[in-house]
Amino acid sequence: MAINQKDIKLLWGRSASRCAICKTELTQDKAAVTSAYALGEQAHIVGEKTDAARGISSLTLEDRNSYHNLILLCPNHHTEIDKNEDDWPVEKLHFKKSEHELWVNETLSQTADQVKLAKEISITSVIDAAVKYCRLDTWHAWTSFALSPDPTWPRELPNEIFEFRLKVIAAIWPKEFEELKRAITTLSISLSLACNKFMEHSELHGDTYYPHKFYKAGDWNDNFNHDLKKYNDWVDSCHATIHFATKAANWVGDVVRKDINPMFFAESGKFLTIEGDIRGFDARLLEFTNEERERLPDALDL
Repeated sequence: MAINQKDIKLLWGRSASRCAICKTELTQDKAAVTSAYALGEQAHIVGEKTDAARGISSLTLEDRNSYHNLILLCPNHHTEIDKNEDDWPVEKLHFKKSEHELWVNETLSQTADQVKLAKEISITSVIDAAVKYCRLDTWHAWTSFALSPDPTWPRELPNEIFEFRLKVIAAIWPKEFEELKRAITTLSISLSLACNKFMEHSELHGDTYYPHKFYKAGDWNDNFNHDLKKYNDWVDSCHATIHFATKAANWVGDVVRKDINPMFFAESGKFLTIEGDIRGFDARLLEFTNEERERLPDALDL
């Protein structure tokens, strides 16, 4: 379970991007590491797993990955606290974190920075909703089934996409994040369109939606060729909507990395599609051109 963007933003903002122990200035971007800026590490106070440092606890995995159980450290101090549990118990780390954030508030904080942080936090819940409801962390996996010759969708996904669309419509967007608003709105609309198209000819069996093959062969069906073509055209349309949504997902990723968190899906990289059949599979990177981005989401109609 990953740390959500809201908790990451809170941790870095309230720590002023500094190690809670030595006050060294830190960066989230591996490419920006210099002699002046070390790579910051979001360390767990209670270990993420039971076999990790300070891992024996009744906290749930969600609690372990929340802001309240995280402390921002430089690599050296992260190593030190995990290797010397006796010297760095949970209570001492909570104290160090509180002490550091008080120091930041009294020594470094400026009104403009606090306003900026508040605005960023206000939209991280929408970013976290995109990760959760659009299943960004398993994008190539679920879309590979949606892009199969006979597409399938998980049972819960249509409702999740609807919940995400509602979240985006209701969001209050600071004007500084206009491109992020357009990218996430495009993603929510494109996935809603993909869902609507798929549900035209799908039926639920167990935990999966399967295509309803409305074409039937036989002497009694004079419209077989017409029905088969209609089915194949529908499958092509389903695939096209997933391709478009993948472009939107990559746009969202690019803008979040640019404006909010440079490490957003930085390890796994871009969102890919994987499609094919028994003869072989092909991975594709699909992205909007700059000209296409300029026209969206106004060019869409839901």
